[in-house]
Amino acid sequence: MLRKFFIKRFRTYAIIMIIPLLVLFLIMGYLILETQQRELEKQGVNTLKSINDNIVYVAYSTIHQQDMMMGIAQYKLSIQKLFNHSELEYQDVIFLNAAKSFLRSFESAYPYINSIYFYLDGRNNYLTSSSEQLVSLQTFYDKAWFEKYSKMSEEEKQFVETRWIKRYQYEEAKKVITIYQKMTSANGVIVVNINSENFGEMIRSMLYHSGQSFFYLNDRGDVLFSSDEQSAMDVEKEKDFFQKMIKAYQLDGEFKSNQKWVKVNGKYYLFCIKPADYFDTYFVSLITFDTFKDKMLNYLQIAVSILIVNLSLIMLLAWIITKIAFKHITSLVELFGAAERGETVEKPQTIVKDEYNLIMNNILFLFIKNNQMQTHLLEKQHQNEISELKALQMQINPHFIFNTLQTMDLEVLKELGGLSTLHTMIQELSRIIKYALNDPTELVTLKEELDYLKAYMQIQEIRFKNKIVTYFEIEENVLDYQVFRLMLQPIVENSVNHGYTSINERFYIKIKIFGRKNNMYVSIIDSGCGMTKEEIQKLYLRINDIKAKNIGLTNLNRRLVLHYGEYSKIHIRSKKGMGTEISFKIPIQALVNKSKDNKE
Repeated sequence: MLRKFFIKRFRTYAIIMIIPLLVLFLIMGYLILETQQRELEKQGVNTLKSINDNIVYVAYSTIHQQDMMMGIAQYKLSIQKLFNHSELEYQDVIFLNAAKSFLRSFESAYPYINSIYFYLDGRNNYLTSSSEQLVSLQTFYDKAWFEKYSKMSEEEKQFVETRWIKRYQYEEAKKVITIYQKMTSANGVIVVNINSENFGEMIRSMLYHSGQSFFYLNDRGDVLFSSDEQSAMDVEKEKDFFQKMIKAYQLDGEFKSNQKWVKVNGKYYLFCIKPADYFDTYFVSLITFDTFKDKMLNYLQIAVSILIVNLSLIMLLAWIITKIAFKHITSLVELFGAAERGETVEKPQTIVKDEYNLIMNNILFLFIKNNQMQTHLLEKQHQNEISELKALQMQINPHFIFNTLQTMDLEVLKELGGLSTLHTMIQELSRIIKYALNDPTELVTLKEELDYLKAYMQIQEIRFKNKIVTYFEIEENVLDYQVFRLMLQPIVENSVNHGYTSINERFYIKIKIFGRKNNMYVSIIDSGCGMTKEEIQKLYLRINDIKAKNIGLTNLNRRLVLHYGEYSKIHIRSKKGMGTEISFKIPIQALVNKSKDNKE
């Protein structure tokens, strides 16, 4: 019976939970396919745009700026003088140095630029970025470019090719991408040689992942550069793959296969092509289908794992619920049987909160809740009585102490027959207690706060036998500002307790308060033992610790932030053996507003 009900529950739960889950997986799979497709398309477009804007643009800018310079008559004349070996004037030398610096700057600033040549037609020499002087077409190590330039027709304004340059016999030849651009303001050419290896490193750093490859094509579809050998081999095996696409584009004005999956040597690639903004060249991005497939396999693995876990949970849930239901039914049968036999029936224990015992559970819950509420009510009444007694005690005790001090003062005057140190201490202590008895939330003027502080310091000076010297430097215009009580005393107390270490030496404390612009500045400086940077950091941690207790500076810092905001937090400056300064600032507008509110 138990097994039969378990199988039935498992089947029901599986249908209810698995079918929606499968539908959700299908929808999510479709959305992931679409999203991944768009993401890969976006990666291809962004890569080509980034390469065009950041790398190829540099070569174009080099050529364009030099060509623009040739449009300046004096600059052009100076260049011609140099090539003709004519006598140079001072202004010519300035222009020529500018030209050389210009060529060298691009070569040094961009590591993938191998060299730049500047040539005027009909001459046997030319200017290079790597040489301070003109070099000869017959003796310079690189003269193969001139043969290609000589073969360019008058209609051809620019051309791009790949070739090899070898400067010395003992070094390996370097593959370069050479850009030829005829000048518009003179008969000549500007040649830029791009180091293919360095260019490749820059390109690979801009690709999104290892499954993406980049191709740089000329206007005939020839591959000038490829970032990946495997994809290059696949393209090479597809005869005239790029050439056909470029030719079709030149005829139709569009790439029909752009942003589509194309088959290359039996493998599928997401094809993205973009005509470069310069030099009649093209950029191509190929992303392997393996990249797309790997992401989908990851999703399928996650989906299958979730499905298996879900089935396991359904099985476990069906088994637990079936066991509990049978246990509950057995308890009900036993309960009814006992009732029929006339036996005493105890209150049923809660097994599960379901339809079988919902009513009984509610009755028991109300009964227990009622007992709890009565207990809580009694406890609250007791706590209120204690609170009232404590409040009464707090009202009686301080007044009792104050009155006792007054009586002691009179007795001291009688016994000693006049003023004395003891009389002074009792008087100042009475003032302190009277000040503390007032409403702690009521604001006081800064003058009242300073009077209280002076009473406190009077006792401290007597206590330490006048070894403590206190200076007050207070501007008159700040005395009427309203502040909260005990704003200064915690800092002074901290200075005395922690800064005054030698009772044989004088200890100086300076309280400085002044107004500047929109703030009232408060600074308390002592000549105590000071602190190291580590000790200051530890003190900051304690001050800003919300869980810290019984720390005067912590409490003061909280009150400052509460009344005036984070702007008024405590700042500490100290040097070991020199002393300590604790300061803060309060916006005057806040003090004025507090004063108005207090008057109202």
